[in-house]
Amino acid sequence: MEHIIKNDIDIIINNKKNTPRTSVCFYFGIDEQEKFSGIYGLFAKLLLQGTKTKDAKTLATELENNCIDVSIKAKQDYLKVSFLFLNEDFELAMNYAKDIILNSTFEEFEKEKFKMKGEIKADLDNPRILASDAFIRRLFEGHCYSNTASKTLEELDKIKIEDIFEVHKQILNSRKVLSIAGDIKDNQNLASYFAQNFDFMKSNKVASNIQKFEKFTPKEKNVEILKISKNDLNQAQVFQGFIVPNVESELYPKISVMNNILGSSGLSSRLFVELRDKQGLAYTVRSSYETLYKSAIFSFYIATEPKNIKKSLDGFREELQKLANNPPSEDELKGAKENITGKLEYFSQTNSQLASIEGFNYLMGLGINYSDKFIEMINKVNANDVCEAAKLILEKESLICTLAPEKYLNF
Repeated sequence: MEHIIKNDIDIIINNKKNTPRTSVCFYFGIDEQEKFSGIYGLFAKLLLQGTKTKDAKTLATELENNCIDVSIKAKQDYLKVSFLFLNEDFELAMNYAKDIILNSTFEEFEKEKFKMKGEIKADLDNPRILASDAFIRRLFEGHCYSNTASKTLEELDKIKIEDIFEVHKQILNSRKVLSIAGDIKDNQNLASYFAQNFDFMKSNKVASNIQKFEKFTPKEKNVEILKISKNDLNQAQVFQGFIVPNVESELYPKISVMNNILGSSGLSSRLFVELRDKQGLAYTVRSSYETLYKSAIFSFYIATEPKNIKKSLDGFREELQKLANNPPSEDELKGAKENITGKLEYFSQTNSQLASIEGFNYLMGLGINYSDKFIEMINKVNANDVCEAAKLILEKESLICTLAPEKYLNF
């Protein structure tokens, strides 16, 4: 892997010999607070709805006929525009990339807003998504990370086409990186090609040094419980979450291993064995550790009979307390590390995955070859580190969110 800076464009090249398809990811940092919730998601949907030279139908047909796969994703911290194509179609694909990123007309604005509303309403009919939405919205209250689907539904009609044009300007003036994976003949020639033809990918060094929105710091408060009544449910949806250190912290690998032992490794995790197999509380139970640019969340989730809400919450704390008090065995620790590194290896197989991972890591300030560094950090975690991570969670205030019939919310 090589990192080349040419014409102020950051280019990461992962040379994978004898692979038939090339992947190119254009990453744009999102550092501006959303004017209205959902505006970046709407912008991402509109990018493929036609350019100044091709309407949406023509664009879709040409991409399909040339076997060029395009995906566009807007998350809290970044916009990613990805292209996957046959090696011999490199220049053709990049011409489409330039046209889509620079020349989108956003003419399907009202149509995409209408579709987006329908999609959100359909999603929020799912009890798990409804509870998760309320959980995240309250957990990050006062910060742009609280811009969930329900908040987007409330604010979508406020978004005007002029706001989309403004987002386009912000994106083109943001932190950026180009990440490529494929059978590259000459890295320097490739970098020169992008330097000559993709001037808009120059990374804004001023934007790189300015924190446009603050890191999220939770308010000081006791354990908070958010109760949502929905009487037609057979299962209660229960979330409990904690704001914790993100990838910048030395605790990151420790929390990662602790999370794997506790609830993210599927059938072998402690939560699954204790709360599902032994106590029969749920079919689905897990813990998760989601790291963002400005924050991170450690959380529990269970779908259970409404009468078992309190028992499930007690089970979360009990299993966390066990890990805090008693270091895991060497076999359990080894299994957790192998599970984490195995998943990372599994999701780093294709050129699409490689380009995506390396571009993301670089944009998040982690540098190149971070996956290798992460594996080294994971392998250094010991049993006492796992106890330390569990104790950290136990000391933090939390938000509990439950969605259940009214009569079961008096726990």
